[in-house]
Amino acid sequence: MTATKHDFSGTHAYVTGAGGGIGHAIVCHLVRAGARVVAFDIKPDPTDFPSGPGSVAYVQGDITDAGQLAASFSSFTETGLDFLVNAAGIFFWNDDGSVVDMDLDVWDRTMRINLVGAIHAARLAVPLMARKGSGSMVHVASIVGLRSVDNHLEAGPSDGYLTSKAALIAVSRSLALTYGRQGIRSNTVCPGSVWTPMTGGIYADPDRVEAMKKRTPLPMIGRPDDIAQACMFLLSDDASFVTATDLVVDGGLTAKLQ
Repeated sequence: MTATKHDFSGTHAYVTGAGGGIGHAIVCHLVRAGARVVAFDIKPDPTDFPSGPGSVAYVQGDITDAGQLAASFSSFTETGLDFLVNAAGIFFWNDDGSVVDMDLDVWDRTMRINLVGAIHAARLAVPLMARKGSGSMVHVASIVGLRSVDNHLEAGPSDGYLTSKAALIAVSRSLALTYGRQGIRSNTVCPGSVWTPMTGGIYADPDRVEAMKKRTPLPMIGRPDDIAQACMFLLSDDASFVTATDLVVDGGLTAKLQ
């Protein structure tokens, strides 16, 4: 993992989806930059976070449970909050589909995790940031939240996931416009093809990996660290005049006509 370029000493951060993949990478970068991080995920503590110079307090909980989420913010009562990263997300590979015929329980579950959970986290974070007069939020969306991809999976559409990410982008922009005068920034990072535990199943096929590389101007599959470094930029003072934007990290994929 690339060493952090930022100094977040003395800051306080909250990261959802911290137990693996992109969220885990973001926590590692924050801790190496000196931040004190509360890391939240339904998965067990991965126990492999770096030892410093910052710190991490891992909370195992369900992002669809507003009470559990609220309790995990209690440590910021005195300190306030500098950073929120909404990295929790799910894609029900075998069950997502067209809104015409997909199981709406899958739709509802996708929305509760990918969208409503992020909204609850933002509702808890904004007052803590407003009290300090500053704060930065980054929400991990997706390039498919910006534009549709024709049959991006062999099984067909995945309207639940696409819609949840598009809605997350809209919420991020609204937060930026509403709370900018209180010193709070809100942006999204929109990954393209990234090899994570969630996507590991599709990239287990070497032919699929090679096909994706051929489609991408930078012929590679992204890694969680690529997204984490983009997130660190958006959180940092280097992006102090950046808000209500969507940073695409996709190797150039969305610049092409497919």
